[in-house]
Amino acid sequence: MPEKPDLRRKPHILFLGHTNTARTLVAEAYARQLMPDLVEARSAGLQAGKVQPRALAVLHEEELESPALEAKALDRDLLEWADMVITLCTDPAKLPLPAAESFICKNWPMDPPTRFAADGEDLEPFRRMRDDVKRRVRLLANSMRLMQR
Repeated sequence: MPEKPDLRRKPHILFLGHTNTARTLVAEAYARQLMPDLVEARSAGLQAGKVQPRALAVLHEEELESPALEAKALDRDLLEWADMVITLCTDPAKLPLPAAESFICKNWPMDPPTRFAADGEDLEPFRRMRDDVKRRVRLLANSMRLMQR
């Protein structure tokens, strides 16, 4: 029988993607900045890729330092840790998650910013992704605050 969750602790949110190199890391950074009182946030990918320097650059533009962000591969412990899994991809069916028995699963459909970059230096698609992720994290934070009332 599964352990009952500790209702006194903050909910655990896992941002999940294919490689954990840009979108999911940005989501983790904003969740830590905008909702530290509400949740614990982590991110992972089906496999750990190399952190996309342009994702870190656009976070730095917003003066959001993220020295602890590193690409991590999804493992069983992270899935067991999570109360909510938010996928950031266009096709969440390609992320082989087990049946959501112990967590809520949500998808934020989002193309990888590298798909729209003109070249290896183009930051505009990363800025659009950053702003979209920030908006979504703010909406999530607002919803959670309203539910606590």
